Amino acid sequence: MLKRIVLVGIALAAAPLPICWGAGLDSPAVMTILEGSGTVLRGTSKLGAVEGVRVQANDLVETGKDTFARLEYEDGVRLDLGPATRLQLNHPSEATADRPSLYLLSGWLKLTLGDSKHPKPPGFATPLFDGTDLTGVVLARVDARSGLLFVEQGRARIANRHSHAPLPPPLKASDFATVAKDGHTVVDSRASKEFVEQMPRAFQDTIPSRLGRYRIREVAFRELGEFSYAEVEPWVDSELSVRRQFVRTWKSKADEPEFRMELTSNLKLHPEWGPVLFPELYAPKPVAVGPPWPLPNVPPAPEATTPQPVEPQAAPQVVPPPSTPQQ
Repeated sequence: MLKRIVLVGIALAAAPLPICWGAGLDSPAVMTILEGSGTVLRGTSKLGAVEGVRVQANDLVETGKDTFARLEYEDGVRLDLGPATRLQLNHPSEATADRPSLYLLSGWLKLTLGDSKHPKPPGFATPLFDGTDLTGVVLARVDARSGLLFVEQGRARIANRHSHAPLPPPLKASDFATVAKDGHTVVDSRASKEFVEQMPRAFQDTIPSRLGRYRIREVAFRELGEFSYAEVEPWVDSELSVRRQFVRTWKSKADEPEFRMELTSNLKLHPEWGPVLFPELYAPKPVAVGPPWPLPNVPPAPEATTPQPVEPQAAPQVVPPPSTPQQ
């Protein structure tokens, strides 16, 4: 009996322990599905994605042209990414400067929010609009021409990035919004034919969660070295509120000749890199140092006058008295 207990104890000790991570907003998301190719940019590193990897907050995720990927959070939130998609990952309930931190730069996104309660209304940002107050399931596509938002289930609001554009009404299930580059927004009661035809096939299916199979094992990324300028150019030239962070994150890349040359040649598109590339032009100018206390208000001294030389006066001439004649 004792031998059996010892063997059982050894077996339990050798078994892999579950990998636990918090369910907070800053917890990683797990890539539970990857059909095709995908990369993750973290700091200055380029990582090859595989199923099971943990994707951290603020990582930049990019999918290949024929890729479908899924990211899952412990609280039930799921993000499906379509082909040719660029996204900065953050939990949909995270916000930065009153905007959602989850940022879809381009491509396809399907966001399933589940039934769990969130500390803040979930949302995501794009170059053309922000989707806010989300519930249920919403789909979005962003390209150079327009931004599209479809509410499959639940509701959503659109915050237009153009300050002078009118605020669109809240969207309900089956509503479809088109936001043009100039901010003009059109809301229809159903998705357009073009949107449905171009929608990734996996977006049309309800795929259950696969998070459970990756809770007990760690999966490593494939190390791909460092990225080139061309691979991050869309981020370097994105809107200011987004691209400003990369000056700090990628500052060391400015020391690479090719990266520096590309930054310099397109500096007008990202002028915030100027102090990094040419610090001497932005150095503070020396300030003349005066006395540490204010000088009293003393009237100016009178001008000094040069004394005129005094000519010596001639001595008075003495006239002797006239002599008296003798008798």
